[in-house]
Amino acid sequence: MKILSTGLAGPPDELDPLRQAGHEVTVQRPLDQPGRVAWTEDELCAAARDADVILSSHLEMISGTVMERAPRLRLVIVPFIGVDKIDVAAASRLGVLVANSPTPENFVAVAEATIGLMLMLLKRIKHNEAKLRSGRWAQRDDRGDFLFGKTVGIVGLGRVGGNVARRLAGWDVRLIATDPYVPAARARALGVRLVDLDTLLAESDVVTLHTPVTDETRNLIDEKALRRMKPTAVLINTARGENLDEHAMTRALYERWIAGAALDAFVREPLPLDSTLRNVDEERLILTPHNVAHSEAGRRANLALALEQILAVGRGEPPAHAINPDVIPRWRNTR
Repeated sequence: MKILSTGLAGPPDELDPLRQAGHEVTVQRPLDQPGRVAWTEDELCAAARDADVILSSHLEMISGTVMERAPRLRLVIVPFIGVDKIDVAAASRLGVLVANSPTPENFVAVAEATIGLMLMLLKRIKHNEAKLRSGRWAQRDDRGDFLFGKTVGIVGLGRVGGNVARRLAGWDVRLIATDPYVPAARARALGVRLVDLDTLLAESDVVTLHTPVTDETRNLIDEKALRRMKPTAVLINTARGENLDEHAMTRALYERWIAGAALDAFVREPLPLDSTLRNVDEERLILTPHNVAHSEAGRRANLALALEQILAVGRGEPPAHAINPDVIPRWRNTR
């Protein structure tokens, strides 16, 4: 097979297992290249025209046009979880499988990072560090707050949200969640009470987002939702930027509808230099470049799972984590 990697986060020899299996591998611009930006659609069309597999980075948009211009294409795969930059509907129409790499390391890392951001906001760590570095010492109004005794609202109780709940089980917090796809029995097993979104927003001291981007979740947290939150509450988004109305979030912080937020994902990435989010008081808004959960061990585990699935496709087997499994019978028969 011919395999196109649109960009690696590690050394090129990490793809040697594919070469050793007899596949031809093309590696394009590395992700750590200075000034690295996403490929244009025309560039991707040219690079992928003979590809059987596209191993895509988090930057690239794999559109229907890109896939249509690649008549041999069998698989588009990412070495992480999110597939929101792939036109899955077009892939299904064309008989192309789409797969991700959902390793336990990923779920755990995002859950750990989420709790870390909660604590940074509640304990006012950035505020107090900035004060100390400016030569000042703590005053009464610099005190933070407990996580103990608070209500934590989890929006999306899937693999990441469930791991957040598990890790907070011994923290003496009240856990509530909203997720129409999670059975009540699973929520109870995690010590979580399922509620609707309005109730979650109104009752939570911490709201944390863990939903994929779908038509249901795009701009789920908009001005109306933010105004439902307590003025003392904080919001964490370690999921996808499209779940949140960034303009409304900026207003919510400027006008103090909520107390603070921590965002690790944005509608446009890298976050534009003229984004209004950059102007918000950095002691109330933590911004990280969609890497707060990244670790070298997690990256290697994700890539290893992606390579396993590519090798399976080379043997004529479907990938273990196909996003569009309904395509598999047609995929087997026509490719």
